[in-house]
Parts: sequence; structure tokens; C-alpha cells
Amino acid sequence: MNKTPSLPLVYGRLILTALCWGAMFHAGRYVVGFMSPLAAAAWRFALAAAIFLPLIGWVEGWSWRAIQRNAWVLGIMSAVGVFGFNTGLFFGLRATSAVNGALIVAVSPALTTVFAALINRRWPSFLQVLGLVLGMSGVAVVVSGGSLHALLGLHLSAGDALVFMAALCWSVYSVLPQRFVKGVSPLQIAGSTIIGGAILMIGFALATAPDFLAAPPLGSTLAIAFMAIFGSVLAYMWWNSGVKVVGPAQASIFMNFVPLFAALIGVLKGDHLVAAQWIGAVLIIAGVLSSTVLHNAIVWPRRAVAGRRPC
Repeated sequence: MNKTPSLPLVYGRLILTALCWGAMFHAGRYVVGFMSPLAAAAWRFALAAAIFLPLIGWVEGWSWRAIQRNAWVLGIMSAVGVFGFNTGLFFGLRATSAVNGALIVAVSPALTTVFAALINRRWPSFLQVLGLVLGMSGVAVVVSGGSLHALLGLHLSAGDALVFMAALCWSVYSVLPQRFVKGVSPLQIAGSTIIGGAILMIGFALATAPDFLAAPPLGSTLAIAFMAIFGSVLAYMWWNSGVKVVGPAQASIFMNFVPLFAALIGVLKGDHLVAAQWIGAVLIIAGVLSSTVLHNAIVWPRRAVAGRRPC
């Protein structure tokens, strides 16, 4: 029987997930210098699927009957959380600015919280809402460098709509398993959705990316392997495990760490952060603490006491 991980372990894994996805921006930027982004994404998920197939068989064995019973929802998750999210983000960022894209993706935690409330009929607490506001404010400060002119100068485009679609897809991916997936472990949810998404991604790349069948150079191959192992296998495993334990609303707030980690990795590469971006980092961390640590310390004990009251 799988033991439920402790909250500190879950939160640690979610932070590492955000770190992996933050590093993906830099690895992906390197890869697209040698091949099309769509071909790189297809190779990334093809390799991740090839890893998941034997990994799950070795760790816990594939529960084929349970997967068949949940095939419809796992198929939707593959289409939205892997294919929809990545293609929407890829094509969207080609037609909009990085600032617009990062700010729109930062809406994902709020969308996830709303979807989770509608599906589970449990509205977020004040601390969770406060965490969302602090987190989104922090992301806005980080990606804009604290420039009000940069924020006021934003304009919506077709690319923005595609990035918003990507954020919407990720919110749906995060909310669906808690309510609709039954009897499938988080590891197998991650593996089956990655494999389904890889099939869709490969088919799309074969039809639209002529360089997909060309062998990538060694450096790109290593970067793709990094994205597959850390950005797909480990990140999706940790994400689905976190969603199962703390729910999609709490897990989604950790998405705000992604642009922060991307910026900090840039510092290691020689970039410089302005003071406003450090302030944004503090706001993001405060938002996560409000939505997780403070929420769990105050709200959960009250619900536990309410649950013990006699009818």
C-alpha cells in the first residue's frame, strides 16, 4: 500500500517541480537554436513516455483495468495538460511578449482555485485568496522588473489568447483527477497522461514540423533529455502526487515560483535582478506561505473540530 507523503515532503516536491519548469525555459531556449520548438517538444515527451512505460511497470505495475475504467478522463487530461498546454504556450509565445505570457500563465492558480471550488463545492479560504493575490502581484513585479510603464503598456493579441488557453488547459488538468479519477495512483496518472500526450504531440509534429525526424545534435539531445527527465517525468509525478494530497488549489499556487526560478537561474548565468524583482520574490513566497502553511495551521484544525461536532 502506498503511504501518503507528509506535507513538508509534498511542498518540497512542488517547489522542485517549479524549479524544474523554471529551468525548462533556459534548456528550451538552447534547444530551439538548433531545431523547431514543436519538434523539441515532441522529442521531449516521446522520451518521457519511453521512460514512464518501464518505470511504472517496475515500481508498482500497470493497473490496466483501472486505467481502462478511467480512460475517458485520462484521455482528456492528456489532450489538455500535455498537448493543449504545451502547444498553446508554444504558439502563443511566438505571437506575444514574454511579459504578457508570464503574466497570463500566472492566472492559472486563480483559474484552478475557481474550478476546484465549482467541482468540489468548497470555496477557498481568505488566506488562499490572499495567497493568490500576493502571488500574482509578485509574478507581475518579477516579469516586469517593477516597471509600471511595462505593465500599462501591455496589449492583448491572438498570442495572448493562446497563452490563456494554455493556462486554462493546465487548470483543467490539475482539477480533473481529484474528482473524476478513481483507483489510479498519481504515478500512473502522470505516466498515462504523458504517454497519451506524447502520441498526440508526435502526430502533430510529424504533420507540421519537418525537422522532427532529423537527428538533433549532441548538445540538443542532452538538453532534451534534461527536459524529459526533470521537466516531464519527475515534475509530472510530483505535481500529480501533490494534487492528490493537498488539492489542486493549494498545488497550483506553486506555479508562481516558475518565473521566479527562471529569473534566479538567469542570475547564475550572469543576468542581474533589480530591487523590484527581489520584492516580487518576497511577495511570491508570502503568497505561497499564506495559501499553504497559514491556511493549514488555521483552517484545517477548524474543519476537523467541526467534523467532530455531534449532529
